[in-house]
Amino acid sequence: MDTLQLLSQSLRGTIIAPPGKLLFVADYASIEARVLLWCAQDDAGLDLFRRGADIYCDMASTIYKRPITKKNATERQLGKTAILGLGYQMGAPKFFATCEQQGISITEDLAQHTVDAYRAKYHRVKSLWYAQETAAGEAAYDKEGTEYTCYPCTWVKKDRFLYCRLPSGRRLAYSDAKIKPVMTSWGARKNALTYMGVNATTRQWQRQTSYGGLLVENIVQAISRDIMAEAMLRCEESRIYTPILSVHDELIAEGQKDHGRVDEFVQLVGQCPTWAPGCPVSAEGWAGDRYRK
Repeated sequence: MDTLQLLSQSLRGTIIAPPGKLLFVADYASIEARVLLWCAQDDAGLDLFRRGADIYCDMASTIYKRPITKKNATERQLGKTAILGLGYQMGAPKFFATCEQQGISITEDLAQHTVDAYRAKYHRVKSLWYAQETAAGEAAYDKEGTEYTCYPCTWVKKDRFLYCRLPSGRRLAYSDAKIKPVMTSWGARKNALTYMGVNATTRQWQRQTSYGGLLVENIVQAISRDIMAEAMLRCEESRIYTPILSVHDELIAEGQKDHGRVDEFVQLVGQCPTWAPGCPVSAEGWAGDRYRK
């Protein structure tokens, strides 16, 4: 392990509770997978979470066409990678590369089979990609500022910006959105939604091309963040837990040793917002003097 990597992994341990206090930590369980299925109105998938079933084993069982349990670690890991990676329209070549990066042994044929199995099992998620792409495109093209409602979101264009209003009421903004012909990765030419933004590779401000899976990724991650933001406010209002940090899907707060309880903190963090009825939000937590992974 090189020096920078070692230092990076040691940073968490430098966060220590002040005297007389504890760090209360709660992280959301598979929050993006839950929000994605909620957005897609996939009751069968949501029911797995509500029943406490292992959705990764369930996906692996579909892939391998036989019962998979947590004892089948290799197969379950492929199911987990599928659930966490294929919800945003990832294709077989990228899925194959992702598995290789994670040390999962897989053939190109199995990668394609896994993608096909996911899209067949979670066909409502697949429908969500195309529905959001269509709604966003229609709103971007509409010069009258008409609102286009799609599942829990509403798209509308005002002046330079295409807005996506989330169920929380917050809006995502796409600058200078236009429908333009683009070349797809498979060599076809099609009209697509484009907007101005920062290129993730070059870090330059330039026109970006979007598609259904990317729009859904933006929406799901934004809703997941809104769920955490409300949890921060609840913790602050409790006068017991003071949020000091968030790391991905983890919320960290300071609390008095004699007043805070892990179960109470987890309950505050894991509440489902009123604007997301039926979304099976869940969290797990711990408390300690020092932050850890």
